[in-house]
Amino acid sequence: MKNKFRILYPILGLILLFSACSPNKYELGSLMSAGDLKFTVVPSASNPNNIILTSLTPNVTPLWTTPIGRSLRVKDTVNIAFPGVYTFKYGVESAGGYVQADSVLITINTLDQNAVSTPMWTNLSGGYGNQKTWYLDLNAAGVSKIWGGPISYYGTSDSWIDVTQGLPAGVSAITGTVDSWNWSPSWSGNTWLCAAVNFGSMTFNLKNGPYAQVDHTSTTDGITMGGQQTGTYMISEANHTLTLNNVSVLHPINYDNNTTKSWTGTFKIFSLTADKMQIAVLRDPVISGQGACYLTFNFVSKAYYDSH
Repeated sequence: MKNKFRILYPILGLILLFSACSPNKYELGSLMSAGDLKFTVVPSASNPNNIILTSLTPNVTPLWTTPIGRSLRVKDTVNIAFPGVYTFKYGVESAGGYVQADSVLITINTLDQNAVSTPMWTNLSGGYGNQKTWYLDLNAAGVSKIWGGPISYYGTSDSWIDVTQGLPAGVSAITGTVDSWNWSPSWSGNTWLCAAVNFGSMTFNLKNGPYAQVDHTSTTDGITMGGQQTGTYMISEANHTLTLNNVSVLHPINYDNNTTKSWTGTFKIFSLTADKMQIAVLRDPVISGQGACYLTFNFVSKAYYDSH
């Protein structure tokens, strides 16, 4: 009998060892069919420029892509102030993965003048019926009119909330901790930031629509070398963002390959007044070889620049 146990114990040990070393198998749930997605995208009865997004698909996380950015809300309202045909996309993150429905086109025939008469629209463009031009705050003579230089540095948790409103910074989605700090170097003592040149200008128009023109006199935008670009723009006051379409943010050429995104698309606005503006981009630690942080490109209005 003892011999039988001596033989049995090693066999049981091998079985247990094999079981412990076997990898766990995880399986996703079934992938939801796009035909099962239920949602509505409809204009508001009280204001046709307000588009109401409603996710009707149960037990999923919705992801809306709209002309002014993305939303994860089950029900949301976005304001599109100008006439035109706009694309809305609805998708969900289900147990089996991400599924997206066909795009929805919404035609807007009215102008919501009240929506573009708010402080952010007015500060950026001069208000409805006007246009406004902005310069990077460094000229060819190495002079800055408001900021110490054309570029500032911020932590990955920083945003409009703490920079402009003075409220505590949020929690970083990158590190899971609060990464809030800033450094605004003066160009005169840190000429490595960029060359002192005439960078060109950005002009935001609200005469017949949200039109943008960017004159790249000495920089590349990642698409073409120099030249003039024309396109459109949109502001999200709720998210404090600026979306550029077919134009790119004016920036020094040596920062072309420094960030996690292209120079067109949606950008965070860290501050915006009648005279100054900070547009933020996230520095890519892999591309730049340095830590992740926000770079803000500091702008001054042409009216302030010319009068000071």
